[in-house]
Amino acid sequence: MRIKFIILLYFCLTTSTILGVGPGQKDCSPELDEKGLIPERNQQIIDSVIKYGPFISSTYKKAVCTELIIPIIAKFHKLDKIDKNRIRIITNQNIQTLLKGNSPIPKGVYYALVEKGIGESIDKKEDVLPGDFVQFWTSTWGHCGILKSIDIENNTMELYSSFPSTNGYGVQRFRIPEYCFFVRMK
Repeated sequence: MRIKFIILLYFCLTTSTILGVGPGQKDCSPELDEKGLIPERNQQIIDSVIKYGPFISSTYKKAVCTELIIPIIAKFHKLDKIDKNRIRIITNQNIQTLLKGNSPIPKGVYYALVEKGIGESIDKKEDVLPGDFVQFWTSTWGHCGILKSIDIENNTMELYSSFPSTNGYGVQRFRIPEYCFFVRMK
């Protein structure tokens, strides 16, 4: 257990160093809100996903993106079946049609947290901070996770999430697509 933690800590530290922080990019070092700090809840979320993520989603087959963030959110707020289904985006309707119609359904974690009253919508990328949640969609697939960093200038973000290329929990960089919904948990 201790060795896994040391390896994970080393990975987190070296990943931040290797990837660096470029102009317009916000990293997860605690120095970001108007007072110079990540909001306490956001830091708790980051700490939780780093601590529990490798165990919740040791493989992508064990826990896809939604199944990683549900237990992280549940550490702070009780989620009922409706909340979990909103995060999982349970629907038979076409996602692209729903997105074009501005339906709340494909907004996943954003929809669940805002509707329950435990999340604040973040409408501008410039206001996004590490520890915020995101649901996004490309023209062919969707994904959700927890922000590690955002690079507004290059229109990219790094997420703590469970993804096929990381075979479960990991940090992955993504382009920020047109349909991207950010939410901060209260």
